[in-house]
Amino acid sequence: MSLTINYPDQVKVAFDVLESCGFEVFIVGGCLRNILMGKAPHDWDMTTSALPEETAEAFRSLGHKVIETGIKHGTVTVIIDETPLEITTFRIDGSYSDSRHPDKVSFTRSLSEDLVRRDFTVNAMAYSEKKGLIDLFDGISDLKAGVLRAVGDPEKRFSEDALRILRAFRFSSEHGFVIEEKTKEAASKLRAGLVNVSKERICSELYRILLGDNASLALKELIDCGIMPYIFEGYDNSFAPKVDFVNLLPKEIPPRLGAVLFNLPRDKAENALHILKMGNRDKSNTKAVLEAADVLKHSPPKSIVEARRFVRRFGKNLYGTLDLAKGVSGNISLSEELILKANGESFPKNFGELAVDGNDMIALGASGKETGEVLSFLLERTTDDPSLNCKDTLCRLAEEFIRKK
Repeated sequence: MSLTINYPDQVKVAFDVLESCGFEVFIVGGCLRNILMGKAPHDWDMTTSALPEETAEAFRSLGHKVIETGIKHGTVTVIIDETPLEITTFRIDGSYSDSRHPDKVSFTRSLSEDLVRRDFTVNAMAYSEKKGLIDLFDGISDLKAGVLRAVGDPEKRFSEDALRILRAFRFSSEHGFVIEEKTKEAASKLRAGLVNVSKERICSELYRILLGDNASLALKELIDCGIMPYIFEGYDNSFAPKVDFVNLLPKEIPPRLGAVLFNLPRDKAENALHILKMGNRDKSNTKAVLEAADVLKHSPPKSIVEARRFVRRFGKNLYGTLDLAKGVSGNISLSEELILKANGESFPKNFGELAVDGNDMIALGASGKETGEVLSFLLERTTDDPSLNCKDTLCRLAEEFIRKK
């Protein structure tokens, strides 16, 4: 197909180097897909008829830095003017006995043999200025229609690499693709293959699904296809939440993941977070969001003092929590009004915001053990009445507390 694509000078250099050596070379994969969608590519992926060693030698001979990123699988990274280009040899994948990695990779001089092994039609196109757009599976039509379709037999594609199942829903979430029916049926049928995928990779794909512009649709289809139990151990569809409001939540992991896990018993939700191998900060904040949403659902603040305590406890996740609680619990307008009012007030939310510190307590005669108890007491008193947060007043209250112990 006749088509002109703009790309940076560094990519042009790569074309010139390999073509001058007599090799074919193309822009390919997600990089090309994003360009055709009018989006900037995150990185530059190219494929070539040159063997990995031939690619490396062609660029090294001209003084370019070459990193043998994954030379076993045909990939070298070439650095041109500080821009990394991933260049992979046309290849044929062998059988996938672990539903994740090819047992053997062999190289080929045939572009068509390389493209046929790829996951989805929108990712199986290639482009060069000399040959234009190579589109053997009508990916351009699927791209224009917003359809995600497996290359060839979808069951074969997903049995080769089960991670492609989650990638399908990630593309749906990030780009708004509608997953073609046979592709979706195959994803559901072969979902058990996800047990062979590392929890780190599952977590990475899940994050991107959650943060996509079309997360609600992708999550609903994950639930409908019965895939959630292969992401979260202990999850079944009896715990399935309504997820149509997820797009309305802040684009942050804690509230969006909280929406997915909200209906699970809390021990199962915490176990799911542990198994996912997610970062400690996201794990801690997601637990806090779930706990806060529970409070708003079952015992929401009914006074300004209760609202201050809520803000003190959950303040750093406040807005995501309120949005999540509205999604799962319906109308919380009275509590929300109180909480937002409290959040706008000036009152100590932690020990560091008190007008006194541990040294002041020790000077008043508190033991090391008592210091924390006294500060906790003062934090409670200033939550009840923020005007008490001045040094003289707090020292007087602290002295009374220590004397009574």
